[in-house]
Amino acid sequence: MQTGEFSRLEKIFRDLFAIGRVKVLLGLAFKVAALEDGSGQVLKFLLFRLPGDTLFAHKASDPAAALEKDAVYFRLAELCRDKVAFGEMDELLGRYLAGGRDELVVFLALCLTCRFTEAYAMAPAVLEKTASPEMLLLAADPWRNIYRPARISRALAGVKSALKRLRGPARELAARHLFILAEKAGLAPAFVPPRPGPGALLCVPSARVLLDRLEFRKAEAVFRAAAEAWPDSEQACGKYAETLFCSGKEEAALELLAGKQRVIRSPGFRAWRGQLLLFRGRYGEAVKELEGPIASGNALGWCWRGAARFKLGRSGPALADLCTAVGLDPYDLEARVWRAELLRTGKEYKKALQDLRLTLRIMPAHPWALANLALLSAETGDTAAFSAARARLGGIVRAGRAGRGNEPAALAGLLERLRGVRRHEPRFFSALVS
Repeated sequence: MQTGEFSRLEKIFRDLFAIGRVKVLLGLAFKVAALEDGSGQVLKFLLFRLPGDTLFAHKASDPAAALEKDAVYFRLAELCRDKVAFGEMDELLGRYLAGGRDELVVFLALCLTCRFTEAYAMAPAVLEKTASPEMLLLAADPWRNIYRPARISRALAGVKSALKRLRGPARELAARHLFILAEKAGLAPAFVPPRPGPGALLCVPSARVLLDRLEFRKAEAVFRAAAEAWPDSEQACGKYAETLFCSGKEEAALELLAGKQRVIRSPGFRAWRGQLLLFRGRYGEAVKELEGPIASGNALGWCWRGAARFKLGRSGPALADLCTAVGLDPYDLEARVWRAELLRTGKEYKKALQDLRLTLRIMPAHPWALANLALLSAETGDTAAFSAARARLGGIVRAGRAGRGNEPAALAGLLERLRGVRRHEPRFFSALVS
């Protein structure tokens, strides 16, 4: 395949992905994947150049990792998952299972299609052969980004049924699956603490549930055990630091990340510390910390550097960074909210409104999109829209005790108290808005 043709295909795929045309993207992908000439290059493109949580992003970081051709079906199934196109996802997983051979990927596909007897029969081999901590984390939460009640209920029933017959490592893994799925189903299950050692890593995805419940002490114990067992795991150490930060131990979290950078040298891990510096309000340091990951081609830093530059008053460079972040991932809601806030403060209300509407269409309860929408409405004189957005926000966070006529000022003060936080998860802002 010629370079020009490949570049043209890359743009078409990115454009289709950005506007949610999943079926068209899949049809074109199948045609391209069928080409023998350059199929390896095309496969790599399909797997690595579209944004989103992906199994293959971890495999790409391992030079020794081999990619089977059928993996294209699983990668496209991931895209369908993130677009809530579950019918297409199931079809693609079926195609993968017909020819796929990678044990971890087969295990994930079996779990996602509720073939639990087959999946848990493979579990001991998967856990034994998977040396990468990031791969183990994927095995511990196959349903990441899936929240549709019917699918969660079906998976939960399947895991409950399988659990009765399991022993050893497969039972422990199924118990973690049961905890994650039950929480997604709204059942608030009891958490089973991890045993010390390598198995603690399997608890990391379920410990994220504890973070969402603001049970920081329990979460900290899990992440500490995982970080001690896997001292070079970016996820275990990064989540440990994040838990310390959210529980009020902000400087301890930053010191942990700084120390771990001598062991974990990935650009993404350095970006993690840049993010927490932004949240702490140390904007100049955040910009410096994020320069390295951005220069290395890591996409994570663009949003956070743009936000830090905005807080430093550097609106032009900040807007450029945030536009790059949105261009790399059109569904980066944190970047869109920051960009909307920057545009709103610059009185570019029409452009700001576009970002806010898209964000709220995807996540109707995003608190900082609602806060910015309320302020935008107040600034443009739309009192009805202000009241509507403010009422929706009121069910999520309190903006202070200011009188009614002072509410826009109270909202602006709330955003100022948040410093560099525009994430939607309460663990990042609960202590700042109480």
